[in-house]
Amino acid sequence: MRPAESAVARRLLRDPGRVAEGSLREVAEWLKTSDATVMRACRAAGFDGFQDLKYHVLREFTAGRLPAVPAAQGAYDADITASLEAAGRSLDAAAQLLRGARRVALAGVGASQGIALIALDILCTLGRQALLIQNEQMAAYVFTPPAGDVVLLAISHSGETRFPVQIVHEARESGVKSLALTNEPASELARLADVVVPTQAVESSRGSYAIAPRICQLAVLDQLFARLPATGR
Repeated sequence: MRPAESAVARRLLRDPGRVAEGSLREVAEWLKTSDATVMRACRAAGFDGFQDLKYHVLREFTAGRLPAVPAAQGAYDADITASLEAAGRSLDAAAQLLRGARRVALAGVGASQGIALIALDILCTLGRQALLIQNEQMAAYVFTPPAGDVVLLAISHSGETRFPVQIVHEARESGVKSLALTNEPASELARLADVVVPTQAVESSRGSYAIAPRICQLAVLDQLFARLPATGR
């Protein structure tokens, strides 16, 4: 590790509760460093990013026993309401980008790829060209100049998943505008994207594969796509 990264790692080891309770931005502020330095330290320590570290810390705190997903009616109401309120400030800008696109490219990994597939289906139903980017070769093809009429929608709950971050970076270098749907507005994905559409799901010991983040993502996308007029096929 670089000196700054090792200093972050040492302080986090002394107080892992900060990781369990805080967001990436809050931890970076506590450490008086940048969120990028925190993420680099996490990756140098062998984790995919801050959210991956948080997941493992929470597993330690719960001795590996993850609590059951709440089944009560309205269990996700607070997360959905907070997500819609947070996203409301950027939905119009996101919809404007999509309205001007001839084709929408989508990127996501794991559970976020499932949300991307649902988004792809909705966009096609609205009569819009859409495709899912699954590897670097596809990205190179989609972003081949001129690609000014393409818009990328990248989905990552943590905003740290390497593949969508890499795809947004490549889109930026190719002059392609991008939207980021993420729960962490201080993440690398959010910094790279032209428009950030945030969710506000509360972290749980299940990590980003819990149901709540996905419900919030779908709720926000529903509001976004409602702003798009259907076009002719």
